[in-house]
Amino acid sequence: MKKYFISTLPGFIFLIMMSSCFHNHNISISISDDDDAYQMEASYRRDQTHEVRTYLNEHLLKNSSVSFKSKSMDEEITLEDNRKFYINSQPGELKIKVDKTENSGESCERIKEVCEDLKNLLAEN
Repeated sequence: MKKYFISTLPGFIFLIMMSSCFHNHNISISISDDDDAYQMEASYRRDQTHEVRTYLNEHLLKNSSVSFKSKSMDEEITLEDNRKFYINSQPGELKIKVDKTENSGESCERIKEVCEDLKNLLAEN
């Protein structure tokens, strides 16, 4: 029995190492909020990119002429309700920055809510 355990131990170690390669859950999200700006930066698995973009299209860019159609986005956006923000999106990376001096308190809160919900979405998956 002891020989059997010792001979299968390297196989178990190999399987554990391989499974960690396929299930990389490295997510990094940082949020800064001061008097002048609100900013969210996120780094996540590339396979979550479609889910992130779909969420942003439905909740942040809804009823807008702007949407995620390409692999990357790097631009200032002004929505029909006059919310203004900067967004930089690459596969596996996202940055959203809101200048509080250019937006109403309500507009800033709406963008903050979307960022918080997105943070929770990434953490769940």
